[in-house]
Amino acid sequence: MSTLRPRLLSALCLLLATGCGEEEPLPRAPAPSAEVEKPARAQVVDAGVVELARLTTVTGEVRLERGGKQAPAERGPLWRGDALETGADGGATVLFADGRTVEVGPEARFLLDEDASGVVVAVSRGFVLSRVPAERTRGKAGPRVQLTVLTPFGLTRTGSEESEVRVEVGQDEGRVEVLLGTVEVVAKNGKSVRATRGQVLSVKPEGVTTRVLELATVQVTVHAGTGRTEWRQKGSARWRGVDRDGEALKAGDSVRARQGSALLTLEGSESTLSLGPGGELVVEGVERRGSTDEARLALLKGELGLMLAPGRASRVVLPGLSLESDGAARLDVRRTGDGFTVDSRAGDVTLVRGEARESLRAGERATVAGAATARVEAVEQAPLALSSTAGQQVFHKRPSEVALTWEEAGEVRVEVASDAGFKKPVLAGVARRGFVNVMAPVKGSLYWRVRRPEGAEVARGSAFFGPERSAKGALGRLRNRVPEGPEKTTIFFQDKPPAVTFTCQAEPGAASYKVAVYRSGALGQPVAERSASAPQVPLEAGVLKEGSFVWSITPVAADGRPVRGGRMSKLELVFDNSVPTLIVNAPREGQRAGRRVRVSGVAPVDAKLFVNGRPLSLDSKHRFDTWVSSEGRPPRVVFKMSRPGAPDVYSVRTLK
Repeated sequence: MSTLRPRLLSALCLLLATGCGEEEPLPRAPAPSAEVEKPARAQVVDAGVVELARLTTVTGEVRLERGGKQAPAERGPLWRGDALETGADGGATVLFADGRTVEVGPEARFLLDEDASGVVVAVSRGFVLSRVPAERTRGKAGPRVQLTVLTPFGLTRTGSEESEVRVEVGQDEGRVEVLLGTVEVVAKNGKSVRATRGQVLSVKPEGVTTRVLELATVQVTVHAGTGRTEWRQKGSARWRGVDRDGEALKAGDSVRARQGSALLTLEGSESTLSLGPGGELVVEGVERRGSTDEARLALLKGELGLMLAPGRASRVVLPGLSLESDGAARLDVRRTGDGFTVDSRAGDVTLVRGEARESLRAGERATVAGAATARVEAVEQAPLALSSTAGQQVFHKRPSEVALTWEEAGEVRVEVASDAGFKKPVLAGVARRGFVNVMAPVKGSLYWRVRRPEGAEVARGSAFFGPERSAKGALGRLRNRVPEGPEKTTIFFQDKPPAVTFTCQAEPGAASYKVAVYRSGALGQPVAERSASAPQVPLEAGVLKEGSFVWSITPVAADGRPVRGGRMSKLELVFDNSVPTLIVNAPREGQRAGRRVRVSGVAPVDAKLFVNGRPLSLDSKHRFDTWVSSEGRPPRVVFKMSRPGAPDVYSVRTLK
């Protein structure tokens, strides 16, 4: 009997013998025993110990025990005697020399050990997901690679071929779910069963029960998000509008967003799909297989937003490309002439094309075209960047992409929602670059929080978004009806001198009324003259500048003679920047952008102003008039106003 057998019979473990060379048929495994012994005590690492594996991904609470001491786990080498333990929201990925991985779920613990036969992973609780890729990296010379997961109820072994298997230990049974390839399952009584893709095995002390993993059809419902959304039944040429209650779709039905966006929800899942303006897709089917949701879609044109649910595996199958995720992720997929672009706003995913598997990490964009390797590049931060503070305000007229930022370096978990209780999620997943880009609502709010992998919160923020407010309501002292009389009329203005209406009492016999306005002390030449048929004579905005004026209004008969002489009255236009509102005169929303754009306006007295992230100089009356470069696509000019004791206020001008 092999010296390995007593260890296999007494440990809850996962055995990996690493190396390269020709693969041999899997040897038949001995039946495990009912007793579980504690593996050999961890040894302190010394210079002569060889690295057994590497910890490559850490999310949520994960702790590493080494030499009897525990600390938060970090990516890096794993040695004999190391133990990993995950919390309720924790997870980890362990990479072995030949490219295969073991992913550890929440509330799990395992210990890494080694004996004469190879590497031993003693799993004492939780679940693991083993993946053997189609093409693996050749490691050091040594025995063939073999992976064995041993539970108190039995063991599961994978071979050298591509496979994916999920093993979960419950209180009364072990559950083995084969997602890809073939595995061997051995019960404690020695009974051995080979299981293939689509099978689920219940492993109990008395034996193994096999059943086919049922494919549960998931109901997909389309709703009109904004604008007009249409749907079409399979085989029909007629497009129909989506009503307010939504439409239940069947396999082969089509959806298109003529204007605005279309929202597709999956029954029993937190995953949602959002089809952008001008987009069209065919729903080929959505099914649930055990712990995996699989959506098969034909994206014909446009952009598709994917918000993948936490706590489940997701697979989105597109023509020539599949996207796989083991948890929360937020992706944007765009159809191109020869393939797709995929942006990961948050979360790590795998791109699958045939047998090729490529990684796409949070904050990266992949361009997929033909059979060539995907081109991966970093996503740029959006021009409008919000810090993690509460109560910020953003005024804009159309949806804008904003970057939500924080100071914490390294890997974090980000949640974004449209409500303060985080019950209406917008984005969730891993991030590493200090920001995530999200589409802000035209009107509404965003709330976000950032946590370290072990769960400690490090940042939180919120912002309100809406159309730009008119300054007229703030200018409470503005009086632009100027009556004739001995008292001086004063008009306070902030952005530019307003329109003025000169008034007097109606005169019998008057066919028109003529107004003449002069600068004080310069009565030789009027600065403005206007006539009207009524005793209210308007003067358009901007004609009169800041300063003091005198004016007269003369009633005129039909034959052109004055009915009476004009009486001189006084008018003063005073610039007043005491109103706490940023007023932007230029650029206008939607104007054409050149290489440089003129910006002008006025800010409140105690405000500091920035444009596109750069300080903007203000004159003695807090006015500005200069030229800047626009940023982003479409080009935008972003004004940021900061005031003591108040949240920052942003005004966005989107240009053509």
